[in-house]
Amino acid sequence: MQLKDTRILIVEDEIIVASEIKLRLEEMGYGVIGIVNNGRDAIIKAELYEPDVILMDITLKGKMTGLEATREITKTSDIPVIFITAHTDKTTLDYAREASTHGIFTKPFSDVELQAAIQQALISKIMKNYLEETEDEND
Repeated sequence: MQLKDTRILIVEDEIIVASEIKLRLEEMGYGVIGIVNNGRDAIIKAELYEPDVILMDITLKGKMTGLEATREITKTSDIPVIFITAHTDKTTLDYAREASTHGIFTKPFSDVELQAAIQQALISKIMKNYLEETEDEND
């Protein structure tokens, strides 16, 4: 998979932050398929566009948190979710770890950290799909 072929959905309640992340991702060579600011739209876009990775803030507009949106998304898909948050309290970070094993970054974060997490999430997804295909062939 080429970087430019990687489709990322950004779920962030602050448009300025979301726009900055989008710019950084595009400068790294990734494709950004959209920006949404609430959990409901994140679930809809995830189902509709099937991104390769979702960058999800924990605090979103509306009633649903990023943690709740992630739980809903991962019920029906294997899209890796990487959390990005300004919250550093232990309780929030523990909940985020439970909801996603693909990384949690506190803002601000470096491009190197973000790119490494995206690559790790993509490799994990590719390996999971490969193992599932291999099991299906052996059945």
